[in-house]
Amino acid sequence: MSVVKGKIEASITLSRSTCYFMRTGKCSLNVVTDYYVATSTRTAASDLLYCPRLYRAMRNRERMKPIAVTPCECGHAEVVSGHQRACIASQKNLELTIQPAGPEIKTDCPICGGQITFEENSGSNRIISLRVRVEDDE
Repeated sequence: MSVVKGKIEASITLSRSTCYFMRTGKCSLNVVTDYYVATSTRTAASDLLYCPRLYRAMRNRERMKPIAVTPCECGHAEVVSGHQRACIASQKNLELTIQPAGPEIKTDCPICGGQITFEENSGSNRIISLRVRVEDDE
């Protein structure tokens, strides 16, 4: 098995229902510094404690849980699942393991195809830089 590490630019999609920042204009990772929540407590993706809890899990037990991406011909990628994990990893400079979502490679890159911005409360795509790790079974 070989391992390749590097940086990629990827497109993620977040909305008011999946991101506290999109709903309020403030990132919960910058608002919450310390907290305690029972492990049985459920939080929705747009709740204040969702990303801080996910960040804590990403540093510990979910450290190498991969996100699914669709690679583009140009070298960029589009995140298919794990949008919040990708956003947190980008902000906190964590290394993520990625895996292809399928065998296809996109010819129309959402990053190259047009300027994507993450305007407050727009519910759109965002371009992020990720430190990634790709494991090859060959």
